[in-house]
Amino acid sequence: MNSIKGKLDKSDYENYDDFLNYQIDGYWLDEKLEELYPGNMYQGTVPTLLFALEAEEEREVVWNRIFPKVGKITVCPILMCPDDLDFSCTLIDVEIENTGKTIKWNKMGIDNTEAVEVEKIGSKVGWFDKVKPLEFKLEEYENMLNEFRKHFELEKKAFEEINRI
Repeated sequence: MNSIKGKLDKSDYENYDDFLNYQIDGYWLDEKLEELYPGNMYQGTVPTLLFALEAEEEREVVWNRIFPKVGKITVCPILMCPDDLDFSCTLIDVEIENTGKTIKWNKMGIDNTEAVEVEKIGSKVGWFDKVKPLEFKLEEYENMLNEFRKHFELEKKAFEEINRI
């Protein structure tokens, strides 16, 4: 069984704030991808669960797919480029399965979807051959999602406060 947490991570770039990131088995997911596929600029990608994902329809896709119903499998975008903060740039997808007792990330890859409709994201994926399947305890996965929900609301509140002023 693998472990997954939402933990605060220091940005790899000076002009970006620290952010909540996926920590899996003690490593940052973006850094592991860069280690496995050097030179592809995966390190520094940020979770799509953050408030920073700008388009509401894209947020809906992510939050609707990140936790599939029991017995279902979804393809969910989980990491995005920090420059664009949307689905238009580097986008990492994961195939997620809810067994009812565990959540499995069966495979992960780079999104190659050519369609512009957000609901089609994940329809064409270049699956990574060096990323092994991951399996998480249901409760731990839900705790990770709750951390992202909490952080999302804090970021949203801060954004609204800045815009109010």
